[in-house]
Amino acid sequence: MFGQIARRLGHLHGQQISNGLNGISFNQLLSKETHRHLQSSFKTIRPISTIPLWPFSSRPRDFSQPNSSWSPEMRKAYDHFNALCDTDNENGEKTRGPWRRLPSYNRSIKYATGGIHLSKFIQAENRLFTRSVKEQGATFEYVVFVNKEEKSCVCVFQSGRLLEGAPGHVHGGAIATMIDTVTGTLAGYLSGPVMTANLSIDYRSPMPLGSVVLIHSALDRIERRKTFITCKVTSTDESKLYTEATALFVSISVGHLFGSRN
Repeated sequence: MFGQIARRLGHLHGQQISNGLNGISFNQLLSKETHRHLQSSFKTIRPISTIPLWPFSSRPRDFSQPNSSWSPEMRKAYDHFNALCDTDNENGEKTRGPWRRLPSYNRSIKYATGGIHLSKFIQAENRLFTRSVKEQGATFEYVVFVNKEEKSCVCVFQSGRLLEGAPGHVHGGAIATMIDTVTGTLAGYLSGPVMTANLSIDYRSPMPLGSVVLIHSALDRIERRKTFITCKVTSTDESKLYTEATALFVSISVGHLFGSRN
């Protein structure tokens, strides 16, 4: 499998990579040390890690960070959950809390332990669907906070003007996209690489376009390769229920991410 990846990378050797890298050649992109690291890692590759390491000199944009399109309600909810990521101990010092904010990028980036970037360079124009529109606030503005101890997560989501379904309300497909995104994030965080097998949604109330909601997801159970997740979408004060859902995800091998059927 990784021999195939190496061959694909080899096809790019000496060519120009045009994914926002200003025509930097593959040789220039990777240092000699990174070349050696890649070669050795293909031989001793280990399971996917959730550690968001990046082997290059410049980091990609983190879309989970606040921007000017966020409403005061969106920023207030973000600040609330972000504060839970750090707590004060008895000495008044900051310590890591039970929650963690997950970074969000516009590529489906996978990492092997040790920080090796295994995304397909050959598909340089691919973009994550929920992060594919450059205009801030036009579609999906969201940030996910995960609590590993409770095996749950909360997503703060603000819908943009391009997500309209019924006049003045969010399209049901956009809501389903966010539910799939958030439940899949939790399943992947707990079980490693997964694919959606089933998504069952009950729409309880129309969601106003431009509103800010909370998407709550929690682990139901794990049965061998199957991870079951429950989900509900509420107003930020949790007084209004918009949607309820259940999701099933199936664990996959790393090879499936690169087209291997083995």
